[in-house]
Amino acid sequence: MAITEQLNKLGQSARQLNDSSDELNSLVAAIDRALGELRLEMEFLHPRPLHESASVGREGKRVIELAYLGYLKIRGEHHLAIKTMKVLESKVVSGDGGAVTPLMVAPRPLRHAAVDVLPELVATISRQIDEMAAAIERRCATARALLGDLEAMSARSSGARAMLAEEDESP
Repeated sequence: MAITEQLNKLGQSARQLNDSSDELNSLVAAIDRALGELRLEMEFLHPRPLHESASVGREGKRVIELAYLGYLKIRGEHHLAIKTMKVLESKVVSGDGGAVTPLMVAPRPLRHAAVDVLPELVATISRQIDEMAAAIERRCATARALLGDLEAMSARSSGARAMLAEEDESP
């Protein structure tokens, strides 16, 4: 195959890759907006890393960099994000807690890999929301019962005070 043909084929492949990547970016951005519209106000980090790389640090110890998909608070709002953490060979995690990058500005390979984990992330968040809602309902029932008991005690106490006041007023 001549170089010109190879360049043409490469150009077509690159256009197809970029067009597909643009569509995927639009879909992921729409998913992020839809999650934001739910006002979940909770954070979740998927437990399985999207990416792992290792290198040797200045002290000669191995440094492992892990990238996780999460739904995290960024500048006051919750978004899909990549959290990157470094683990040293001595098993000490970097003290800064990791770097958080909005998914839409993360490197292309991480954005693409995140899509494979998104259904599991959304399902887990949904389960957590259901559990939280059930716990809140249970707590509301407890609070309603307590309030009812306190109001009944108050009513009995007020009634007793009224009866005492009537007895004090009678000749």
